[in-house]
Amino acid sequence: MAKKITRVMTITAMAGQASPAKLGQKLGPFGIGAKFCQKFNAETEKRKGELVPCILTIYEDRTFDIQLKTSPVFFLLEKAAKIEKGAATHKTPIAHVPFAEIEKIAKYKLPDLNVKTEQAAVNCVLGTAKSMGIAVDGQPETAATK
Repeated sequence: MAKKITRVMTITAMAGQASPAKLGQKLGPFGIGAKFCQKFNAETEKRKGELVPCILTIYEDRTFDIQLKTSPVFFLLEKAAKIEKGAATHKTPIAHVPFAEIEKIAKYKLPDLNVKTEQAAVNCVLGTAKSMGIAVDGQPETAATK
């Protein structure tokens, strides 16, 4: 018989740095705070320095499953552009990123995006970059950019 699901939620934390003190308010009512943090930290140990979202499924018997996702596009773009946060408006670029970096981020994010092709993933990343005020250098001319 399948376990009864109590709750499904998304938790985002830095890899290897989840702590019951930070996540206590979300996880405390389910009684899994310390166990979750130990498992999350062990599974993300090799991704130190990354922001890691995960889908947490909590069952009635206080067990849980973790499904790790790829880092968010905004985080990857901030890292590539070496900025702390995006611009308040996207009218004036605050940073520049080479198009090759956009393609690299798109390939990395492809499994978690709701797109089927690499070009569609590139367009998603380009849109996020534009909204963050990041200019893309060396972008090929296409119908979408004209």
